[in-house]
Amino acid sequence: MTPSAAALTEHVRFHFDPLCPWAWVTSRWMVKVAAAEPVRVSWALFSLAEINKDDPAVAARQRAASGRALQLLALARETGGQPAIGRLFTALGEARHSRGEPLDDDGVLAAALAEAALGADLLARADREADRLWSVVLVDHTAAVERCGAFGVPTLILDAGQGPGMFGPVISPVPDEAESVELFRDVVRCLRRPYLFEMKRERGETRALVAGGPPAA
Repeated sequence: MTPSAAALTEHVRFHFDPLCPWAWVTSRWMVKVAAAEPVRVSWALFSLAEINKDDPAVAARQRAASGRALQLLALARETGGQPAIGRLFTALGEARHSRGEPLDDDGVLAAALAEAALGADLLARADREADRLWSVVLVDHTAAVERCGAFGVPTLILDAGQGPGMFGPVISPVPDEAESVELFRDVVRCLRRPYLFEMKRERGETRALVAGGPPAA
């Protein structure tokens, strides 16, 4: 496939919380696009618990469900850069959204580290450094909020996080390669138009195609 001139210039910062099934599905679309076109993706973190902190019960549930996973992802990026966080996100996503496994379980986290070819010692280290790593998560989270008013995931920000950003796209299922590339070009066109603020339609019975049925977040 001949890459488009627009695709050659795009570096997308993709913010996610591994708990969110919609972010997981959209991330698989982004991976497909990056494999087909010379589009660079940087994985960045976002906390649904933090965005919902005005509802303490919801925030506590979400922090318990994905807080350790987020901290582990932050540590993976510190130790192995973007390739490491990308592999770990894939392993955690397969565990949570394909097999319905909980992200707060030591065995699930350890298995994800092994699948991502990362050291088994990272889990104990992430727990020891929990406060520091949560601060790293919040740096990513705050950057998205300050840049484009992010309120959920998936959130995409162009120009390596320095350009326009948006919530979405929310898709299910992931289109084939050709349609995925066309959708990406459409998304970029929309993001590059400063007068465009929102497009939305009713999802009806549509659900993210993940284990466990309706989205948990």
